[in-house]
Amino acid sequence: MSYHVYKGEVTHPEHHLPLLIYYDAEEETFCFSTVDFQENRPSICDFQYPAKSIKEVRTFLKKIGMDAEHVEFTTQYLH
Repeated sequence: MSYHVYKGEVTHPEHHLPLLIYYDAEEETFCFSTVDFQENRPSICDFQYPAKSIKEVRTFLKKIGMDAEHVEFTTQYLH
């Protein structure tokens, strides 16, 4: 089964480390990861947050102090 997710990257506001964001429109969830994944979700993605759109993901990012407007989401196909 293959599907796609939207992937964005931000810098953690306190630790100043790169952090990946994966948004799954079918499941209406997103997660944070420090690991880029192709086939399997890393364990951090066991903790997913609800979001019906990328706009809701951006709203969440703003609430936790991230510069959400400059996050570019690209489509990533998973197999």
